[in-house]
Amino acid sequence: MGLVRLDKVAEGTPINVDRRPYLLGPDRPPEGEPRQLREGETQTELNAAWQERAKEAGLTMIRPQISPRTNLAHEVTAYAKDRGLDNEFHHAAVKAYWERGVNLGEKAVLQEIAESISLDWSEIEPLLDSGHYRQRVLDEYQAARDRGVGGTPTYSVEGGEVDFGDKSVDDMRQMIGQ
Repeated sequence: MGLVRLDKVAEGTPINVDRRPYLLGPDRPPEGEPRQLREGETQTELNAAWQERAKEAGLTMIRPQISPRTNLAHEVTAYAKDRGLDNEFHHAAVKAYWERGVNLGEKAVLQEIAESISLDWSEIEPLLDSGHYRQRVLDEYQAARDRGVGGTPTYSVEGGEVDFGDKSVDDMRQMIGQ
């Protein structure tokens, strides 16, 4: 979940983002786990570097208390992607996590987010319950690991090497050759 807004990176340049699932804590319990303090963080605030990056990106961020199990969120993303709304779902989910600290592993949270972008939860929920997207998410996760991906955010510009980590707008522009 990087902080760079691609609309700021690609000003005037068409860009196609193909998000792929990467499971953060695939073995976490479904309810998630308490988020561990990282260097410079307090129980309620992110460290100074993250606060500055959020400000640069025009984002409001709090320090979430939960590290969610992201499996179901990726399954909903796959559904949204099949309907051409993965970008909208991604942004709504990231906003909910960083601004409100929601647990993206909870169905009720995912329902609220999905419905906020006009996805039909009555269609999504049976697909989640049946595991319709589960193998697709697991296969994408394994493919990422096979390419050397070890976390998020990770970027690969068409034909390029995998590049990991939070990037500035200038870093991203350099990656896409702008």
